[in-house]
This record gives sequence, structure tokens and C-alpha cells, in this order.
Amino acid sequence: MEHTLLCLLLLLSTHIYSGHSKDDGQAKAVLTIHPKSSQIFIGESVTLRCIIQRGEVTDWKYTWRKDDVDSISRKHEYEISEVKISDNGVYRCLGKHIDNGMYSKWSDAVRLTVTALPTASVKMVTNQETLYSGDTVKLRCDISNYRDWTYHWLINKERLSSQTSKTTTISLSDQAGQYQCQGTRTIRPQNSYLSSSLHISVTALPTASVKASPRGPLYSGETVTLQCDISDNRDWTYRWHRDNQLLPNPTSKTTTISLPDQAGQYQCEGTRTRQPKKTYLSSSLTIIVASLPNATLTITPNPAYTGETVTLTCSVGSDSGWCYTWYKDNTKKVVTLSGRRTTAGGTFTISRAAESDQGLYWCQGEIQSRSISSIISDPVTITVKALPTASVKASPRGPLYSGETVTLQCDISDNRDWTYRWHRDNQLLPNPTSKTTTISLPDQAGQYQCEGTRTTQPKKTYLSSSLTIIVASLPKATLTITPNAAYTGETVTLTCSVGSDSGWSYTWYKDNTKKVVTLSGRHNTTGATFTISRAAESDQGLYWCQGEIQSRSISTIISDPVTITVKERLVAVLTLQPNWPQIFRGETVTLSCDIQGGEEIEYAFYNSGKSVYTKTEPEYRISPAKNGLYTCEGLQKRNGLKHSQTSNAIQLTVLGKSVFMGLKEKDRKDKVK
Repeated sequence: MEHTLLCLLLLLSTHIYSGHSKDDGQAKAVLTIHPKSSQIFIGESVTLRCIIQRGEVTDWKYTWRKDDVDSISRKHEYEISEVKISDNGVYRCLGKHIDNGMYSKWSDAVRLTVTALPTASVKMVTNQETLYSGDTVKLRCDISNYRDWTYHWLINKERLSSQTSKTTTISLSDQAGQYQCQGTRTIRPQNSYLSSSLHISVTALPTASVKASPRGPLYSGETVTLQCDISDNRDWTYRWHRDNQLLPNPTSKTTTISLPDQAGQYQCEGTRTRQPKKTYLSSSLTIIVASLPNATLTITPNPAYTGETVTLTCSVGSDSGWCYTWYKDNTKKVVTLSGRRTTAGGTFTISRAAESDQGLYWCQGEIQSRSISSIISDPVTITVKALPTASVKASPRGPLYSGETVTLQCDISDNRDWTYRWHRDNQLLPNPTSKTTTISLPDQAGQYQCEGTRTTQPKKTYLSSSLTIIVASLPKATLTITPNAAYTGETVTLTCSVGSDSGWSYTWYKDNTKKVVTLSGRHNTTGATFTISRAAESDQGLYWCQGEIQSRSISTIISDPVTITVKERLVAVLTLQPNWPQIFRGETVTLSCDIQGGEEIEYAFYNSGKSVYTKTEPEYRISPAKNGLYTCEGLQKRNGLKHSQTSNAIQLTVLGKSVFMGLKEKDRKDKVK
């Protein structure tokens, strides 16, 4: 029975004073509890009231005692607004008169007993281990005692105002969470405890997804296979949707569509008879018909330089699945592959580019398994330029000799910012990277080449031709003299030669190699020649010469000595035959040139200084005779140089017609006598 459960035992022994105590006249306190119910429940309001029957209640100050713990108050009531189990105990009260300080007697003890509220609990009526989104679940609220409850349901501590019955049904699409319940009624106890939480968890439905084969852009005329994949479980019946409309026929995992007629947005889902009975509807897969793509051709670098690697890249939007064909010069001439020309995916590589690689190039993408070809690319012209040339020059130039320092310079035909690389005897030299480098002879002789490199195009030059740096033996000067056997008055020329004459100056020695020839009005030098004008017997002797390059401190080996001989010229005597004092017009005369000691000579006759006759015979016959001042001299037959002194002069004067015309020479002589 309800009144037997946790009843409040109120033991109240009171003495009601209706006057003064017969013993000592001391007033006694009387303690009462309100309400005067057999049960006080947790949460209810309880008032303890202390009455002292002498004077007004305001004349007293009250001491309240609970289980031997005191508290003082001016109020004669002690109110507990929401009683708790901890408020259980024995209560007493005592009054102290405010004016005279007199104490009343302690009231009799009164026990306050608090009864717990009924308990509530939430149970799930639906018998199902795993709950899926979209399922419905029935919950029941059980309260341990009493009847006539109104039920209140809470989800995640928020009250569901529309639910007041003992059971409630929830949909798990949006109502998973923590569930509690509590009872209320109009009679005591008016409330139950709030139940513990019942966690309702939802397992997500399996997911469905659509994939297409082939993947990537799709083109008109193609057939596409759609496949519905469900994450778990088996025995599904498949439902297909296009553009949010359920398709009546396909119920299998795959379905085939044709383009362009059946393009659209596709979704799928699964259903079956047991849990989970369905899947989520998949996300949409949009099947659209794409236009055939244009192939795009890019070339790096362009222009290129001979020897460089040129990369042609063909792209067709999304490159997956495409292979490529490459064309050169016209769109039907497929590029021939070779050791220098290779392909890999979307790239065509030309190694060691040559001028023959120049021309127009195209490319086209193909998906051979689907018989799809892209639109052919626009043409791109590859230009292959010759690399800049490098050349090596040395300073000083010409033959080089032991002990010299040589500066090599690398000249590159164009561009700037080169880093220079030097090679000797086909080996790269590690250190020099500048335009010039200096070497010492003989240790660093060899064949030198150079080239340039840099970070921008062109990135290198051709390797230069080799410049051979060799150490030459010191040359020996060669002295020649013309004429060697000279005659007094002639000009003698000494010539000193040292192979390549460039850059040499010369020193001339006479009689010994320490006696330098003294220059004078008759002795002068020009370059490699030393000239003796109007040679005299004093110019005879031994002569040497030596070449020097003063800027390089180089001297040749001194020449072998050559002897100059200077002789007096032979005497020439000119005579006239016949030797008449008078020569008349029309007569014939003969000039004879006599040179004693002359050999291998020619005889030259002059009229007033002009050559008129030169023969190996010593006579010059003049017919008819001519006026003039005649001389003669001997010339060397081998070179035409003067061999004798100039003869005496003969003045020949031709007179008018002779009276002796027709006479023999003997008769003329007789007449003259």
C-alpha cells in the first residue's frame, strides 16, 4: 500500500501550556511540522513552526537544533523549500525572551523523515540489434510506483513537448541521441526522478556510388557502361535514376548507355528484404558528350642550337589514356624514330639536334581502344641554329721558344656572358674559366682548344679547332750578299733572314761577332737589309748578322760569316776606226772597246749617256756615222752589273758631203797627204 512506503514517522510529544508551570513558571516551546502528512517527498516544501505560549512570537529569539547542531534566528518558522534526503533528522527548538533574557524550555523532539521520489527508466520496445537511418523505434517509460502519470520525454536534454504518453515512436533519420523520461501527476508525489539516458545510435546505411567505363571525357558515338557499387552486404536489387527519374527496366549492378542520346545525370541505390533494407541514393555522376579536343603542341627550346636536346610535348586536355602520333613537314608524313628521336607518353625527344631536324611539326592524340582521335594540332616550326664558333689565338704569334710565356685568348663569334672551358691535348683543364689563360714554355706546350658555356641559350659553343703550341728551336740567321765579289763604287746589299721574318730586328757584325757595323752615310739598314753604297776596298771583310725580337728577349743563332771582296774596276779604252779627223755624212765608222782582263762580259756602248748597243763583241759599227759623245763599259754577263770603269769619251762629228766620195780608203789617205 502507498501509505506504507517510506512513511514519515512523526513523533511529536507536546505539552500545551495554558498558564504557568506549577513547578517553576518557565514557558515551554512547542514544535510542529507542516504539512501534517504521513509522507514528505523529496522536493516538497516543509515548514517547522516553534510556538512559545507566552507573549508574542516576535518577543523571542529562537534556537533551532538538528541532530545536536544549533542555529539562531529571529523567526519562529524554519522553512525547507525543497526537502532532500539529507534533511532527515531530529529537530528541537528553544526560545530566549528578547527583553528579560529568560529561556523557555526545549521543545520535545520531532523526527522529519523524507521519502524518495519514484524512479523512471527508458526501455526500447523494438527488438532490433542494429538500427539504420530511416528505421522507426518504439520507446517505453517505466515508473516504479504509483499511477496516473503524465509522461515527459527528453532527447539530448531537450523536452519533446508533443510526447506525453508512456510510449513514443521515433524515426532514426533525424532523431538519434540520448533519451530520458519523467512522470508528473496532480497528487502526491507529483514527480518522479528523471530517468537515466538511453543512447539510441544509428548505423549509417550502406553507400552506393556510380562509376563509368570508359572514364574521362566521353564523345559522341561511344557506348558507356555504368556500374553501381555498394559498400557492404549482399543480395541487392539495383535501382537506376537518370535526371531524378527512376528508370523502370535496369535492376542489375551494371547498365549500358549510348551517347549522345542517353547522356544525363545518373544515380543508383540498392534495396533488399532484410536489414539493412536499402542504401543511400548515390551521388550524381554526370555523363556529358564532349567535343573532340584539340591537340596542343609545345616545343622547348625553340629556336634550338645544334647538339641540344629538343622536347616536343603534345597535350589533349586530360592526358589519361591518350597515345600520340607525330608528323613533320606535312600532316601525312609520320616522323621516323631513330637513335636520336624517341617518344615517351606525350613527349617526342630529339637528341643532338641538327639542321636536318628543322621544319614544321604537328601532333595528334589517339585512344586506340575507343577509336577516338583528337583534332590535329596547329603546326609549330622548329628552328635549329648553328652554335657560336670559338677560336683560339696566341700572343705572341709565330714560332715560340723555350722560356717564353704565352697568352691564349678564346674568341667567341657572338653572344655574351660566357664561361670559358680550356682543353689541352683533348683533356679538360680544371681551373681556367676566363677568356684568356697564360701558359709557360716548354712545360705547357700542346694542342689547345676552347669552348664557351652559359645558362641561357645558346648554352654552349662548338669546340674550337686546335691551336698547336710547340717549342721551336732558336733559328739560325742566314746572311746573303749581293754582289759578293763587288767592284769599287758598286752598291752591296747584305740580307739577313730568319725563317719567318715577322717581328725580327737585326744586328750586323764585321770582322768578329762583337764588332757591330758602324752606320754612316754609305752604310744604312732597312729591316733585314744592310746596304753599302759606293763600295770601297775598306768595306772588304767578314760579315755576320743576328735576328732579335726585343719585346720577347729572343735572339737567333748568329749567322755563318760571309766574306765581301771589293775590287778596282777594269779599265775600258774606246777607239775609233778609221781614225780620221773628219767624218762626213754617209761614211761608216767602228767603235772598239778594249777591256784588259775581263771575262764573261758584255760590251755596252753609250751615246750621250744613253745605251745604244750591247753585245758580247767589243766593236760597235755605225753606218752611217752619227754625231754624238760615245763611251763604253763592260757588264757582267750573268747579272748585267757594271764590270769595268767607263771608258774615255770620243766626240764624233759628222760633216757635209765629202769630196772624197767614191774613193777607196787608201786613195783617200793619199789625197789627204
